[in-house]
Amino acid sequence: MQLPIEKEWIIAPKIPVDIKKELSGFSDIIQQILFNRGIKNSISAAHFFDKEASAHDPFLMKDMDKAVERIFLAIDAQESIAVFGDYDADGITSTALLSEVLSTLGAHVTPYIPEREEGYGVNTNAIDFLHDQKISLIITVDCGIRSPEELRYAQELGMTVIVTDHHVPAEIIPDVHSVICPRVKEDQYPDKNLSGVGIAYKLAQALFQRKSGSIGFADEWLDLVAIGTVADVVPLLGENRLIVTKGLTAIRFSKRVGLKSLIAVAGFDQRKINTLDISFGIAPRLNAAGRLDSPKKALNLLLTKDMNEAGLLSQELDDINRTRQKITQNMQELAQKEIDDNKLIIHVFDTEFTSGLVGLVSAKLTEFFYRPSIVGYVGEEYTRASCRSIPEFHITHALDKCENLLVRHGGHAMAAGFTVANENLEKLVQELELIAETELDPKYLRPKINIDIEYPLHKLPPDILNDLDQLEPLGAENSEAIFVSRGVDVKTARTVGKDENHLKLRLRDRHTEFDAIAFNQGYWAKEMPTRIDVVYSIERNHYNGNIYKQLRVKDLKPST
Repeated sequence: MQLPIEKEWIIAPKIPVDIKKELSGFSDIIQQILFNRGIKNSISAAHFFDKEASAHDPFLMKDMDKAVERIFLAIDAQESIAVFGDYDADGITSTALLSEVLSTLGAHVTPYIPEREEGYGVNTNAIDFLHDQKISLIITVDCGIRSPEELRYAQELGMTVIVTDHHVPAEIIPDVHSVICPRVKEDQYPDKNLSGVGIAYKLAQALFQRKSGSIGFADEWLDLVAIGTVADVVPLLGENRLIVTKGLTAIRFSKRVGLKSLIAVAGFDQRKINTLDISFGIAPRLNAAGRLDSPKKALNLLLTKDMNEAGLLSQELDDINRTRQKITQNMQELAQKEIDDNKLIIHVFDTEFTSGLVGLVSAKLTEFFYRPSIVGYVGEEYTRASCRSIPEFHITHALDKCENLLVRHGGHAMAAGFTVANENLEKLVQELELIAETELDPKYLRPKINIDIEYPLHKLPPDILNDLDQLEPLGAENSEAIFVSRGVDVKTARTVGKDENHLKLRLRDRHTEFDAIAFNQGYWAKEMPTRIDVVYSIERNHYNGNIYKQLRVKDLKPST
C-alpha cells in the first residue's frame, strides 16, 4: 500500500500577553483559538459570539432593488417565472427556496435544474425549453455569472434575466436586467462569502421586506439555507455563522416532510442535527442524485408535501448514494494506476469514468498526493472534468488563463469544473502544467495540518467539550479546534473497520487515559510506536447510553 505524504505540522503562534488580557473572560484554550481565528479584542469576540451582529441589509447588494421591483412586476402581471439552479446541494436548496418563496408571494413558478450532462451553468437547450414553456422571467440561483453568452441568447428570445450567484465572475459580467452577486467589483455588500442559497435567502428577505415590511418571513426557509451553506463549504464566519446557527435550529424543528424523511434514512436524530451530519449525511445524498441520476429527484424531495413520495424519494437517494460510494472507490483505484504523480498537476481522463463523480475522485487524489488534480470523463466530442487544488494554486485563475481552449469553466480557488473539446485536451493540460511550474515549487509541496494549540493531554480540563461548544457552528475557516500533545503513551492499538483501514487507540499521559480513533490510518498498526506525538480534535462518543470524551486523531509521529 502506498502511504500518504508526511504532513507538516504548523502550530499557531502563541497568543500575545496584551491580547490575552483583552480576552480575559475566556479560558486559556478558547483565548488561543479565538486569536487563531483573527479575534484580537473583546469587541470582535462579542461579534463572534453574538451572531446577530453579522446580519446585513439585503438591499446593500448591487441591483437588489432593481431585481425586487422586476419580480413584483412579474407577479402582478402573472408572468411565468423560471428559477434556474445548479445540480449540486447548494443549487438544489437555492432552487427549492426561491421557488417556494415566489409561489408564496403569488407567482407562477417553474423550478428548473439541468441534468449534469448539460454541463455546468446555463445552457441554450435549457433556455429553448423554458422559452417553449412561455417563461418570460428567468432568475438564476447558484449559477449564471459565468454564462454571459447563454443569457444574452435568452434575452434575444425576449426573456428577462436576473442573475443571483456567489461564484467569482469572469471579466465579462452578463449584460442582463440585474446581477446580484457580492463578488462583482461594484458591489458594496460587506460579506462576500455567502453561498448560492445564502444569496437566494437575501433575495427572499428583500422580497418580504418590500411586500410586508419584515425580512423575518424569509426565516421559514432557513432549514434549506443551512444545508446549502454547509454543503458548499463556504467560510462559516460572518453572516454564514448566523445563517447556519439559526438554520440548524430550523432543521431540528422542521416540518418539511422530505427533509425529515432524508434525515431518518441517513440515521440521524433530527433534534440533534449538526454541521457534520449535513456535510457527511444529508449533502452527499442530495448531491448523489445529480451525480448518478437526476437532480430533480433531490429537488422534488425538498418540495414535496406528500409523506409517501418523501419516503420513496429519500430511500432512492440513499440507494443512489451507496452506489456512488462504490463507483467512486473503483474510479479512484483506476485513477491511481493511470496517473503520473511526478507531475505538478495530477491529471487523469478516461472514457470509463462516471462524469458526475470525477470531482469526488479529484478531491481524494489532491488530498493523498497534495497536488492540484484534474479528473475527467472523456465523451465522444468533449471532456467534462473537475479540479481540486491546494492553497498554493488558484485553480480557477489558472483556467481563466486558458479560456481560449475551453468551452466553459467556473469555480473557486480550490475547486473548479470545465468542459473542453477533446482535440484541445492535451494542449490544455500542457498550458496548465506550464502555469503550475511558475507558481509551485515541488520542494515545498507538503500537506499541512494547522494546529491551534500545543497542550499536555493530562492537563485537558474535564469540561473542555462545553468550552469548545462555544465555537459552533463549525465549518470552513471556523473548523474544529486542533490540539497537539507530545510524549503520549500508546496503551493499546488495533485496526477496526470492514477493511481494517482505521486505528483504535487507548492513549495514556500520566494518570489520564483517552480512547482515540484514527480514520484511514490503520497502516500504523504494523509498526506502532510505544510513545507518540499526536494531533487530534476532541469529540463526544455516545456508547451504551453514556457520553465519553474521545480523541479523533488527525496525525501522529513517533515521539522523539
